[in-house]
Amino acid sequence: MRLFIAVDINSRSKNLIDKKLDLIKTDLKSHFKWVNKDQWHLTLKFIGESSEVEKNKLIEALKNIEFISKNRYINFNKIDAFPDLERAKVLYLAVDEGEDFLKNLHQNLEAELKKYGFAKSDRNFIPHLTLGRSKNGPLKINDKFRDPNFINIFAEIEAVTLYQSKLKPEGPEYIKLISI
Repeated sequence: MRLFIAVDINSRSKNLIDKKLDLIKTDLKSHFKWVNKDQWHLTLKFIGESSEVEKNKLIEALKNIEFISKNRYINFNKIDAFPDLERAKVLYLAVDEGEDFLKNLHQNLEAELKKYGFAKSDRNFIPHLTLGRSKNGPLKINDKFRDPNFINIFAEIEAVTLYQSKLKPEGPEYIKLISI
């Protein structure tokens, strides 16, 4: 089973983001495959293919970490892309306020998972909420969506969740295994 650990945000914030995203979707139409708002999350750690034993170790590790997220908000302040807005393959919301909190959470998670035999990620952790992926290769994003005032949404962190990802032709299905 494919597993990953992510931060979930509240549905009110998802609805606000979705309204802003309607403007982008109209402009970019069929160039992107959009992530359904019910599946939006901020990935802390992608685990990949795992056994039942590894899944149980992940659950145990998550129970050991102190996630102080009650009344914790993060702020999405701009649209960004991987590798960049000139050659967007993955379009996402960038985190401004709360970025340090998420980076610390990621580091604490990495340290705890190491105790259970999970390798540390060699990628630079960039907190973000993926909105869509390019269908037809890199695409330049319109300047009007780069304005820092276009997106300014505060989102409440609800939980840290271990997900199972099932890949399907219509897109991935994310199944919550445990939320803390």
